[in-house]
Amino acid sequence: MGRGQLSIDVIFALTLITLTVLSLVSLASHQVESAELMDKTSKLKVFAIDLRDTVVKVYSSGPGFSVKKTVPMNLSAGDEITVVLNSTSGRLEVSAVIGGERYRVYQNLPVPLVATSSVTLNSASPDLWVYATYNQTAGAIDVRVKK
Repeated sequence: MGRGQLSIDVIFALTLITLTVLSLVSLASHQVESAELMDKTSKLKVFAIDLRDTVVKVYSSGPGFSVKKTVPMNLSAGDEITVVLNSTSGRLEVSAVIGGERYRVYQNLPVPLVATSSVTLNSASPDLWVYATYNQTAGAIDVRVKK
């Protein structure tokens, strides 16, 4: 066995080790991206469920009652979350653009809505109010969202 052959064997072994390490780094990077995506979607889902429960509480408490809610994540410049109480479909719609990616969550509301209302939240304004008023025309309690 010559000196040159030993060097080629060492280079081949180092190449295999390098490829294995790069594969592991790529796998770890993919897993981190998946975890971050799951974190964002989970926070939005929990936010939507919390808003749904808040709408029910505000409706049950009656006219004049309001609750302030804050987005459960830090929003960067360009990120925004739109909350819609849709009276036509009877559901809460949370649409978000976070880090250039679009997300959407729906929750059916167990209480009636008189009118559709919406609010857009961003890094400068991450809070919204859920409030109830009495709608004279419809003769019912009206739950809405506002900044």
